[in-house]
Amino acid sequence: MLAPRLLEGLKVLVVEDNLLLAEVTKILLEDSGCQVVGPAGWLQRGLELAQEEPLDGAILDINLHGEMSFAIAEVLRARDVPFVFVTGYEDRSIGPMAFRSAPRLDKPVADERLIEAMVAAFTARHLNSDPQADMLLSAGHAAGERSLRAGKGAARGTRIRR
Repeated sequence: MLAPRLLEGLKVLVVEDNLLLAEVTKILLEDSGCQVVGPAGWLQRGLELAQEEPLDGAILDINLHGEMSFAIAEVLRARDVPFVFVTGYEDRSIGPMAFRSAPRLDKPVADERLIEAMVAAFTARHLNSDPQADMLLSAGHAAGERSLRAGKGAARGTRIRR
């Protein structure tokens, strides 16, 4: 399946009120090596799981039977658990300002796109919490900049980004 080594063993909370989508998401994550917590189809259950379960990440539908999942996102953010919103809303202005820049996918979501978003969220969390990885990235960035200034790699368009 897609990126199995990157997601292997991670505990991911799924909060989705559409039973079919919840089950499809669960199967996709399990096939990618994740341990799925939930799925939770109601706000209260999602909150309970977000507060009580050890989690590595989460996928949150924004609208759960008419209630917004931002309270769950607040709990996850306070616990430093990365999450991705998945929604049918096209309007990015929905919800608190604090979550408008959070990773978000619009339904329907291709399987590959969902896995890519989860890998990106986990990778960002790991890099942000690992000083050694941050130091290595900074060193690599500096070395790359020196190489570019010296003209090395410029013909190939090589660019190191942080």
